[in-house]
Amino acid sequence: MKRIYLDHAATTPLLPEVREAMLPWLESGYGNPSSLHEDGRKAKDAIDQARETISDALGCLFAEVLFTSSGTEAANLAILGAALNSTDTKRKRILLGAAEHHCVLHTQPMLEKLGFQVQLIPVDSESKLDLEAAESMLADDVLLVSAMHANNETGVIQPVEDVARLCRKQGALFHCDAVQTFLNLNLKPIDADLLTLSAHKVNGPKGVGSIYIRAGIKLQPLALGGGQEREMRAGTENVAGIAGFGAAVAKHIADPAILKSKEAARNAFLTNLKNHTQTIQKPQTLTGHAHLRFPGIDAETMLIKLDRMGISASSGAACSSGSLEASHVMLACGYSEREAKEGLRFTFGWPNTVEEAIEAAQRVNLCVSEIRSTRN
Repeated sequence: MKRIYLDHAATTPLLPEVREAMLPWLESGYGNPSSLHEDGRKAKDAIDQARETISDALGCLFAEVLFTSSGTEAANLAILGAALNSTDTKRKRILLGAAEHHCVLHTQPMLEKLGFQVQLIPVDSESKLDLEAAESMLADDVLLVSAMHANNETGVIQPVEDVARLCRKQGALFHCDAVQTFLNLNLKPIDADLLTLSAHKVNGPKGVGSIYIRAGIKLQPLALGGGQEREMRAGTENVAGIAGFGAAVAKHIADPAILKSKEAARNAFLTNLKNHTQTIQKPQTLTGHAHLRFPGIDAETMLIKLDRMGISASSGAACSSGSLEASHVMLACGYSEREAKEGLRFTFGWPNTVEEAIEAAQRVNLCVSEIRSTRN
């Protein structure tokens, strides 16, 4: 039985071009980018080339793109770095979307230790930010607002342009987590001060992230040591990983069909599912996402059985002590504790095919039927 990987929102396979771009730096290109000799200069050139590719893709300045070890580190730097750098005694509130990724939400305890009041902007039943609530919560005492471009669990695209506009009115910084949407965004209308990315969500390597910092915005570094990344992120750079990140972005730009193919696969999957699911995602959703509920069947049971049937999928729920907790995203949407344990996320990408998607749907149908037959 062929395994079918439908967890691209968690991580993606390396494109062949990415592997080729990384190999020289894993095998012989071991110079330190901070060194003045030729080996060091070549390594620095590779980093600069990737930085140029990503800044061009974003439509920003070369110097506004910095590299980190992950999207999580980048988000931490954006939020905590802004808080640590602030000397404004009036701006002591920070607003986070209630359905944000944990790398954003879990900054709350540290922010509170720093003396900030953290408030969560509610979302509606589709996981979309409540703009009226955001507007009522925003005032001139807010330092920063963090809102993702699209929800990693539901795939729902967020009204980040409107959030940015509200931030501008009150003089607050705006951080946008664009890990799920990098290759589908235009930075100009988003108008973010800070925007964070991850290589392994775009068929690049794990262990590499990036942050866009608008020129003039100051952050307090979280990693101290050398002067790498304009003295914002100390530590010898991951040259192979950064080169791979740049290669992934370059390939997607050169061949946009890679992204378009996942929509056809996702649609074929949904079309071939039997009527025993509740589709959670709505029209304004990432093209590769299918977020579903199987009423009466908890996600853990489904995932274990699907894994045995050769399907790799996921739940938005966190795993704690060997069992799944309720999805914080679904809870924020108003689902009950039980319902929030029933959500499954199937996400498509390269190299999924329509034929694979149809086969996957048939296995899901069989999985649901077998589970329900044992309970009747």
